[in-house]
Amino acid sequence: MVGHPMIALLVITDGRTEHIQKTLASFDENIPDGVILERWMYDDSGDPAHRAWLEEIAPGFRHIHHAEGRQGFGGAIQAAWSVIEAESNASWIFHLEDDFTFNRPIPIAAMQAVLKARPSLAQMALRRQPWNDAERAAGGVVELNPAAYEEHYFPRFGSWLEQSLFWTTNPSLYPRSMLSIGWPHGLQSEGRWSAMLRDRGYRFGYWGSRDSGEWVHHIGTERNGKGY
Repeated sequence: MVGHPMIALLVITDGRTEHIQKTLASFDENIPDGVILERWMYDDSGDPAHRAWLEEIAPGFRHIHHAEGRQGFGGAIQAAWSVIEAESNASWIFHLEDDFTFNRPIPIAAMQAVLKARPSLAQMALRRQPWNDAERAAGGVVELNPAAYEEHYFPRFGSWLEQSLFWTTNPSLYPRSMLSIGWPHGLQSEGRWSAMLRDRGYRFGYWGSRDSGEWVHHIGTERNGKGY
């Protein structure tokens, strides 16, 4: 194995039941054996009954939540990261919301190798299908602004795209060091987080060449979480 199996899977869920079992099954079908050290699930529903259901369907996870209840999108990430930073032995996090499936095996060791070789990359994400009207009209998230993406190739591992536009909470791998920077408080935190990382000199990666297509499929009808 090229990559080191010090990876924690973090699943963030928000009270929906319709997709999460399919998401977990798809992840397990497409991840190589032995690369996940820990499995964490953060439940932001604020509902003890829902939390009990999650513990029943996902017994291999450490189930965490905030004692004060629902925290919203950014607050859920903050709370989950705080627990993992304090209690996890993992050096890497694979981030997964509760409404994605995988179109092909996840090359997690290659993704990890590139992140190790290029510490200016904050994450290595997997591309999803076009989601909003602008992406659908252009043909995809990369096609929406093709000049912003630089293609790179790492011998023996493969190709990836780099950009400085945004961090994505779509399925991705990132180093533990991101947790100590700290997700920002308040609304529109994802955009402010991207800006914080850009100010620190970070860029963001999508695995695969420009024409490699979509690696994951967003099966939800809307984004997970409240209070962006």
